[in-house]
Amino acid sequence: MTPIIKVVSVVRKRGKTTLLECMVRELKMRGFRVAVVKHAHAGIGVLGDSGRFLKSGADVTVAVSGRMIMKCEVMREELKLEDALGALPDDIDIVLVEGFKDNPIGAPVLIINDADELNEYLNRYGVPACVVCPSSARGSVKEILASEGLHEVPVIVKDDLSECEDVLTLFVPQEAFNPSAT
Repeated sequence: MTPIIKVVSVVRKRGKTTLLECMVRELKMRGFRVAVVKHAHAGIGVLGDSGRFLKSGADVTVAVSGRMIMKCEVMREELKLEDALGALPDDIDIVLVEGFKDNPIGAPVLIINDADELNEYLNRYGVPACVVCPSSARGSVKEILASEGLHEVPVIVKDDLSECEDVLTLFVPQEAFNPSAT
């Protein structure tokens, strides 16, 4: 089964995209075939002629350029994470997801700024696979997790979300990050 790592937060602008960009770069450097699924709450902006075709009423538009293809299709009903995962090619090694915190699929990496955000996540969505927080929140985050009996949930202190190897090593075999171990 293809691993699915989901980066989530309870508040916007916490660094989900920055962390995912780093994760993609790290995984690609190690030869992984990576897919990213984004929950676009505000809709999907399609630029250029493809956007014009959709605005004109086209149900599907496909743009092709060199080795890239982009398909936009207007569906009859709201789509779920399962729909996006089903549309991915079979040869993907790892799927990174931004958002979809309501969906139980995937290992949620929770990015927070403070303990209140952790409490909100625990109350609304359940237990994350790991918590990423700034050093200023580490103590209170560890206290909350301990009080909930969640000692096994890793807490990664990250004041710079452009570094991510420590997050990836929780989900990807160690030998992928340490070639001498193979």
